[in-house]
Amino acid sequence: MPKWWLVARHEFVTHIRRRSFLLAAFGLPLLIVAIMIIVFSLVADNVSRDVTAPIGYVDHSGVLAQAVERPNNFTAFPDEDAARAALDAGNVAGYFVVQADYLQSGNISFYHSSDAPLRIDDAIDEYLAANLSAEVSDPALARLIRDPVNLEVRTLDNGRTIRDDGIMGVFIAPFIFVTIFLAVTQATSGYLMSSVVEEKANRIMEILITSVSPFQMLAGKLIGLGALGLVQIAVWLAAGGLVIALNRGTGILAGIDIPPDLVVLSLVYFLLFYFLYGAIMAGIGAVTGSEQESRQIAGIFGFIFAIPFFAIYTFFQDPNGPLPVALTLIPVTAPMVVILRSAFTAIPAWQIALSIVLMIATTILVVWISARIFRWSLLMYGKRPSLRMLM
Repeated sequence: MPKWWLVARHEFVTHIRRRSFLLAAFGLPLLIVAIMIIVFSLVADNVSRDVTAPIGYVDHSGVLAQAVERPNNFTAFPDEDAARAALDAGNVAGYFVVQADYLQSGNISFYHSSDAPLRIDDAIDEYLAANLSAEVSDPALARLIRDPVNLEVRTLDNGRTIRDDGIMGVFIAPFIFVTIFLAVTQATSGYLMSSVVEEKANRIMEILITSVSPFQMLAGKLIGLGALGLVQIAVWLAAGGLVIALNRGTGILAGIDIPPDLVVLSLVYFLLFYFLYGAIMAGIGAVTGSEQESRQIAGIFGFIFAIPFFAIYTFFQDPNGPLPVALTLIPVTAPMVVILRSAFTAIPAWQIALSIVLMIATTILVVWISARIFRWSLLMYGKRPSLRMLM
């Protein structure tokens, strides 16, 4: 059995049994799922109550006099005084007035005593559209007047088709993926850095290195904790899928539809990002003398990796502009930039391919440097290796 595999299995088994990991990987998602279900249920109840809240109206234009089925919660009043009296008595949550010149101006006034019911404008729009289309003899044309747009967005570069109710999910999903992957990567890389610092401080690494080469040890730690990160991601994605599935019927999350190509692309970049970030953290752990010092240095790299968030406005404004393209080809920023850009544009295949190649090459270089730092940190315990020694 390969020695790196033994190290990987040891790291995976050791950390997956930790209470802190079990709490972060399983306890926290379950808590978030419970909270989200409760919140969405309360919001859905409020929306349902607002949609069915009694609403009055006064029609001075005659537009609403058509033989159109009136919503159950709509009540007609002969004049504004009667509508105001019903509002003061609490018989209606509000009332709207269709002005006499509505066909020329389109003006409608809505009156309420407290918070306006949610989506009341949609209900009024639908009722007015139904009345305006009642005089149209062609049923197909009348249906188009009531619902003129059934939007379907087609991205020519990648052939993706997005329904009107799925546009929301296309923009939200990348941000969810970036947040999850960044949190998981930092957590697992933190385990790796802490493990290196602890083994170095306790002189355990000096014993291990007699039977395992520095490269095998580093590779084993990266692979073992990478598998741990995949477990955590799987749990978080399952929790997110559960929240979406349980609340899809409420209409609040009806537009969330995660494209399969985004999932595949995100997983590929997560693995590349983890190995690059993890190798850097391992090198920091090997060259520093304490966990506090290593975390201070790691914070600098964490800031560098978060640069795309400071330039996110450019992704909205010009996702194929010079800055987003440049950040796509820089290994330390590529993972988040590619996932975020995918929400706004179809990234050319050559940019993704070149980005992946550059990340792989950079990761190999960083792993090689970190392995040399491992070796020199053991041979020169208590001293920091110079750049000439590492080369």
